[in-house]
Amino acid sequence: MSDTHFYPIKIKAIEPATDQAVVLSFDITSDLKEKFQYQHGQYLTLKFNINGKEERRAYSLCSSQVTDTDVKIGVKRVKNGKVSNHINTVLKVGDTIDVMPPQGHFTVALNEDNKKDYYLFGGGSGITPLLSILKSVAEVEPKSRVFLFYQNRNEDSIMFEAELTALQSRYSGQVFVTHILDEPKADKKGGVFGMFAKKSYNWSGEIGRIDSNRASKYINENRSGDGRPEEFFLCGPDGLMNAVESALKNKGIDEKHLHREVFSSAQNLGAASKGGAKITATISGKQYAVVLQPKETVLEGLMRVNADPPFSCMSGACSTCMAKVISGSVKMERCLALDKSEVENGFILTCSSIPTSDEVEITYDV
Repeated sequence: MSDTHFYPIKIKAIEPATDQAVVLSFDITSDLKEKFQYQHGQYLTLKFNINGKEERRAYSLCSSQVTDTDVKIGVKRVKNGKVSNHINTVLKVGDTIDVMPPQGHFTVALNEDNKKDYYLFGGGSGITPLLSILKSVAEVEPKSRVFLFYQNRNEDSIMFEAELTALQSRYSGQVFVTHILDEPKADKKGGVFGMFAKKSYNWSGEIGRIDSNRASKYINENRSGDGRPEEFFLCGPDGLMNAVESALKNKGIDEKHLHREVFSSAQNLGAASKGGAKITATISGKQYAVVLQPKETVLEGLMRVNADPPFSCMSGACSTCMAKVISGSVKMERCLALDKSEVENGFILTCSSIPTSDEVEITYDV
């Protein structure tokens, strides 16, 4: 059973990643080190009280437990984002944040004897878990190779650019980083007063966006041809991930080797719920019961009766609210964090679950 309690953690350092993003390093005290052991690609859930309202957000770890001393997350400003802007503008070194221990399934087991190829496709702040994966694979599996195709708007929006360059140099022949910019900075030259000037770029890398054709070409150009196993990790805008997934399906890639991580804001879930179903839930060894109201999800009903169920994104994008169905049945309106086998084994995301039977029993203690 994962630990879904919050612990007060001090901020050890705050460093700029771009002019719109920061990296937070946490001071994990010796008594909490075991609880905060993590796997590459996992995330932390942070809890704040902003203007008298509790806010929770999940942020991916950008550090690697095998290469980094500190536990770190990267946070990019989101337009009108309460928490991301609070983190970027208000927090300071020495402040204490309530943090839930690491969670998440955006990871894969590593072995020093593996000889694999890892393809990482990312956009914007989607680089955070991919960076954690890249560093871990490069260090633990010296026979494996890692290919990162990273999309951004322009030069100023590239997070961890210097670190990525250093990693490619340190793990030469093993780590390969390709940047692509949608709108690189342009210099206008020639024409009358520059009015009819042709655009020229100082940027020498790729220009455009990662679409299905580019993704397919990138894989073809880098494949070893020796039949080694391949893993594919996607994190970024929906359009990017959908395009890459389409390319992978066209290549016949088995979905068990395809890993997606979605960064998402709250959705309007539960609208299809008619209410009236009785939910019995076990949380940290205690049992709670609630009859759902119309348009309520399982999670919302439990929150209404102060059962204190674990949650973070409220949009079916993370696995913090995961539970297992003991009896009865539900349907999930959105599920981006569980794989097919987990769903088949009865696991659900309670934030997006509405009952399809009159009574449902679940447990969070899994």
